[in-house]
Amino acid sequence: MTTHDPYDAEPPFDPAEIAAAERVDDDIAAVLAGSDRPGSVDPDLVVMANAFRREPSASTYAAVERRVAESGPRAAGRWRWSIAQVAAAVLGLVLVVHGVVNMVAGEWISTSLGEPYNQHAMIDGGLAFMAIGAAIAVASTRRRWLPVAVIVGVPLGLVMGGRGVHELGVFAWGAVAHGSVGLAAIVLLVTYLIAWRYSRPRQREGRV
Repeated sequence: MTTHDPYDAEPPFDPAEIAAAERVDDDIAAVLAGSDRPGSVDPDLVVMANAFRREPSASTYAAVERRVAESGPRAAGRWRWSIAQVAAAVLGLVLVVHGVVNMVAGEWISTSLGEPYNQHAMIDGGLAFMAIGAAIAVASTRRRWLPVAVIVGVPLGLVMGGRGVHELGVFAWGAVAHGSVGLAAIVLLVTYLIAWRYSRPRQREGRV
């Protein structure tokens, strides 16, 4: 006794029907790829092709537009704050170098300025400059620490820059050293104020 298979009674596939189905698949692929000319495709074929499309929802479009609108100001804000952080790092490095020079070449500096050399004062002053410069450099690594670098570094840099004015005709290297500290402090102050100004949320104008 043999088992009856209902599929044995079905006729074989017609090659013409297979070819027609393959042509329909090719036409659908052409419509999805946009390679057919508009208006030259069967409307029923367009409906079939659209069934394979996955159009994003309106909420997806809104979320993408919102993210794109927010990314511009945020990127610009991060860029401005990065410049201020670099300026703070430069100021800290300049102060550290200034302190090292005071410790290593204190006698040469005093002789060039025509002042008595005090080793104790030079070493202590050099250590103080190095400590302040290191603190400013560390504060430049985080945006939330940047106000510390501004509060500590800007007044000190401006005072040192002013003290270097009288060394222009006496000790050129001293004027350059003091002037570099003052310039770095001014750059830090300007870049910080610009970043702070443009990072503040804009207040909505009230109705008139």
